[in-house]
Amino acid sequence: MTIHQLQVSYVMEQDRILVRWNTHAGEELRLWLTRRMVKNLFPHMLEATTQLATDQSQLASHDGADSKALTQFKKQESLQQADFSTPFDSSAAVLPLGDAPLLATTVQMTPGKGGALRIRFAEHLPGVEGVRSFEVTLRQDLLHGFVHLLEIALQSSDWGMTMTGVGAPEDANVTDAFANAEPPRYLN
Repeated sequence: MTIHQLQVSYVMEQDRILVRWNTHAGEELRLWLTRRMVKNLFPHMLEATTQLATDQSQLASHDGADSKALTQFKKQESLQQADFSTPFDSSAAVLPLGDAPLLATTVQMTPGKGGALRIRFAEHLPGVEGVRSFEVTLRQDLLHGFVHLLEIALQSSDWGMTMTGVGAPEDANVTDAFANAEPPRYLN
């Protein structure tokens, strides 16, 4: 499946992030990401982005720059070439998973050929027979764009999470907001 467009937005009423993928075949895949899923997924995506970029021979540095600096350069290059101005096409002819977005409960990431990342999203719900799932392969430019759009959605979410981008200081902790958070209190 070849991705044509990608949209990531925070939906306040659901308190989730909605990811929409348009394919060149006219399909639209919809995905919900919860705060817990983003908290667990995002550091692995950043790590995969860095690993995939450094695995490519074209990113060999002649001036001794480290892999994070090279990855940051590749990310900036990808974002400059990305088209963030074209509106998302909501008129997809086919919704293979149906109208309801898939609620990601498990995610598997596998490095692909040419610096791409294969990501499989699956929905395993208790009491529901069967599993809905789909897999996308993101080239590095699309992966950088996806991470960037997730960062923007997180700023809108008010979840108290600040995701450190590629090239952030070593001591930055992606889950600082959760480590220092006060546990919730409930009325019974």
